Amino acid sequence: MTLATLLLHGDDAKLELLYFVASVLLALTPLAIFGTIGVLVVRKIWKERRDDKAAEQRSMRNAEMRN
Repeated sequence: MTLATLLLHGDDAKLELLYFVASVLLALTPLAIFGTIGVLVVRKIWKERRDDKAAEQRSMRNAEMRN
């Protein structure tokens, strides 16, 4: 901004609050999006591991019953 623009800009508290809220939302939006993606991926990995362990235990029980 030029000096003239800075000097003409008044102290508008509502506009400054709006700029502040916009900057906070701009910073938090990517965090929320990537955080959600990360949580979903971790939950999917845990579910797959749990399912794999359960399938392995079932197959071990079936093998023991055949003997």
